[in-house]
Amino acid sequence: MVRNLYGAPLAGLALAIALPASPLCAQAFPARPLMIVNGNAAGGAPDILARQMAEELRQSLGQNVLVVNRTGANGSIAVESVRRATPDGHTLLFATMTTMAVNPHLQKDARYNGAHDFEPVATQVLQPLLWATTPAQPFKSLRDVVDMARAHPGKLNAPRTGFGASPHLTLAALTSRNRIDLTLIGFTGSADAFIALRRGDVQLMVDLPQSMWPRIQNGDLVPLAITSSARVKAFPAIPTWIEQGVMDQELTTWYVYLAPKGTPAPIVNQLNAEINKVLAQPKFRHRLEEVGGIVRTLAPAEVRRFMAEEHVRWGALLKTANIQPD
Repeated sequence: MVRNLYGAPLAGLALAIALPASPLCAQAFPARPLMIVNGNAAGGAPDILARQMAEELRQSLGQNVLVVNRTGANGSIAVESVRRATPDGHTLLFATMTTMAVNPHLQKDARYNGAHDFEPVATQVLQPLLWATTPAQPFKSLRDVVDMARAHPGKLNAPRTGFGASPHLTLAALTSRNRIDLTLIGFTGSADAFIALRRGDVQLMVDLPQSMWPRIQNGDLVPLAITSSARVKAFPAIPTWIEQGVMDQELTTWYVYLAPKGTPAPIVNQLNAEINKVLAQPKFRHRLEEVGGIVRTLAPAEVRRFMAEEHVRWGALLKTANIQPD
């Protein structure tokens, strides 16, 4: 029997020494492969972003990092699956602006608020959108478009690719802010919209730079504006829509990593540090910035504040633009 300095038995201490440490204390993080749940389809821009980060984290964490696509309900199925996951840091949600800031205002079954119902971990990138037209059109700027639309209500057509997606909401913000009437024509995706633009069925469009910029470089499209608050490094000659006086705030789509509510702060902070370390790599950062991305390495508390502000801001924009559930 173990005794103290005065000869008294220390049975409790002996028992504590004999017992194994609890799993929570014994296991270092990560204890097994991580899973990043993505509500977007495989092969698209968001999916590529998630997989690029997963590969870097695999190397730095020493564990496999799997990207699982759970599509449906505009991303809400993925959101709910992560919300119900064990809060131990091994399951993360790769969330978009549409999923976290727009869906809760437009979908009756989206009963979540990202800033409160998850543990924000880190941002990956903010992505402004590009406005463009074809060389056949007379517009030289987005201001020209607004002036013509005001002079000829309903005569200009623009494609709507995806209800509630960033191009749709950006179009709605422009028309609402400037009180103009553009006729929106629905398309299944950007590829069909580009065909219609080249045919002249629509006169302008807005989309992510990943799809716009190659067409601008080969002369098929003419850039009109970018939706950021300042010109971006990749396209320094393209003015912002704020410069042109047609909008008073930036609109970007953005991508963040979230953990289930209750994930321990040390694990959240560790994941934040690892993701921000990846974003600081010159090659990785360049990969994001060469398509107009804006990289912001935020702490978890800053991500939470940013998401809360975006939730309120997009709610106000949707209300002003009178966008109702489709």
